[in-house]
Parts: sequence; structure tokens; C-alpha cells
Amino acid sequence: MTAQEGAVSGGLDPAPESAKLTRGAVVNAAIELADADGFSALTMRKIADRLGVGTMSLYRHIADKDALLREMSNEIGIRFPYPPADDATWRERALIAAEVDWTLYQRHPWVLLAFASPRTSMGPQSLNCLDWLVDAFLDLEVTPAVATEMALTLWNLIAGTVLSTVAERLLLDRAADEDQGQSGLAHLLAGNPESEPPPHLAALVGTHHSELTDPRHLLTQGVAALCDGFESRASRLRDGH
Repeated sequence: MTAQEGAVSGGLDPAPESAKLTRGAVVNAAIELADADGFSALTMRKIADRLGVGTMSLYRHIADKDALLREMSNEIGIRFPYPPADDATWRERALIAAEVDWTLYQRHPWVLLAFASPRTSMGPQSLNCLDWLVDAFLDLEVTPAVATEMALTLWNLIAGTVLSTVAERLLLDRAADEDQGQSGLAHLLAGNPESEPPPHLAALVGTHHSELTDPRHLLTQGVAALCDGFESRASRLRDGH
């Protein structure tokens, strides 16, 4: 995916309901509302009010809320496509995927939950992105099944790392710029542990290793560690182990 988000539909004119209501308009309005208020607060009535139409008219275009979330998630994926591979190595492509997905989830945190649900994940655009990663990992001379497993493992790392940065926004509907507080680990590193530190972490008290609470650093290091493991596994598979 590129880190640049595609354009969203502009304002609506006062045309007749039948002329302005399309599946795309419904999906765009739903995305705007979910970004502002969270997906849990999204209702068909709110979408209809935003579009200036009757609630029941939406169901001519979207069957139900699950179908709506699938459409919303797919649209976001389209706005954040992985870029052409060009001459990027498989390791570079893994980092590209992490950067693009990081940007996507920061701008649209509700998508993290949508992609985690079997009912609303793996739409057409997600499969295109998965295929892009599988193509990268095939450079390791593994089977498509193993390459797919590697791609899914990478996605799980990205999602898990990003979750720590958007969890409060998802749980408490807080804005992105609100203070998210500090973890117990952050207090320990700052020299102010909230309780008696466990034995092996006691050596870190007051050391101010800020990288240990920096999600971007942890993501980059995590991707590198995964890629090292992927390369080692591919070598063992080629050797018949």
C-alpha cells in the first residue's frame, strides 16, 4: 500500500435523494463518521442523516452493518495500496508493508478491529495486499503456503504493535492528540516503578531506555527479527529440515 490516502468524496449537493445516494456515498459517509466517533457509535440513522436521506433507503445499497464494515474496510485498503515492488528486496517490502499499515491504522484505528474479525476481513483489496507480500516472500524460495504464513505472521506483528498506540482511542473514544498516559514499564524505566519490580526488570529501573516503549522502534526491530527468522526457516526448508 502507499502511505498516501486517496481522496474522499467531497460535499454533497442538494440533488434529489435518488440522484445522490450510491453505495460509494454510503461507504464514504460511514468512514467519516467512524473516524470521528468510532465504529461502535456508527448507526444507519447517523449515516442517513449525514447524507440527508431516509434510513431505509440505505438498505438498497448495503444489506446490513456487517456488509457495511466489509465495504468500509475494503475502501480503506484501496486508499492505502502497497506500491509497485520495483526493485525492492523482500526485506524492504516487509518494511514497506509495516509503514503503510502503520499509517492506515493511525488514521483509521477502527479498521484494526475490522481486519481482526473473520466476518469483515480478507476482502478483495486485503487479498491483493496479501498477494503482494506473498510475492515478496517467494523470493526466499519457499512454497506459496509458507510465504502466505510468513505474510500473515508479519501482519499479526504489525497489528499487535499498532494496537498499543490506538487502544485507548478504540476503548474510550479519545481523540488521537489526547494524553494516552504511561504504562507501568514506562514508570519503571523512568525510575518510578509503581510496585516492587520483578527480579530481571529491576536492572532497568531508572535507565530511561525509551526505545522499549517506542512502538515505532519496536515495530522496526520486530520486522527485522521476523525477517531474520523467515530467512533461517527458508534455509532449513531448502536443506530438507
